[in-house]
Amino acid sequence: MVLLGLILILLAAGAGVLLFAGTAQITDTVDVSILGGTLSLPPLTLLVTGMVVISVFWLGWVLMRGGLRRGKRKRVEAKEAAATAEARRVEEERRVKEEFATRERELAEERRRREEETTALRQQVQAQGGGTTGATDTTGSRTDGPPPVAPSGSTPPPPPPTGH
Repeated sequence: MVLLGLILILLAAGAGVLLFAGTAQITDTVDVSILGGTLSLPPLTLLVTGMVVISVFWLGWVLMRGGLRRGKRKRVEAKEAAATAEARRVEEERRVKEEFATRERELAEERRRREEETTALRQQVQAQGGGTTGATDTTGSRTDGPPPVAPSGSTPPPPPPTGH
């Protein structure tokens, strides 16, 4: 492609030199009607004007194609970036769901283990205590049943001392 372009440029330059040399000897003017007026130009000026017009046309064409290609490339890059961002978002969402499910499984397993420990401890207390069914809270005090009562005729124990 580059070689073909180089050959065309050399052919155009050669033709331009031949036309320039051929029209330099002509002295008759060429009348050109433009926008209701007549313009008399020597052939060499008309030839150079034509070359400038064609050069400006091709420059515009190249700039237009470059802009269109750049715009297309930016659209493709933006589409790829959006697809990448969406894939990243989906992956992050999947990871968060997976973490949540893992935490839920761990919590369920811990809950099951605590229930098994509690059941085992209750059975152990029942076996040692002779079948007492009262449960205790975390402070060790009973949570069901009446509070302990002092035997009749005795004085109740004094309250615990305060640290004042």
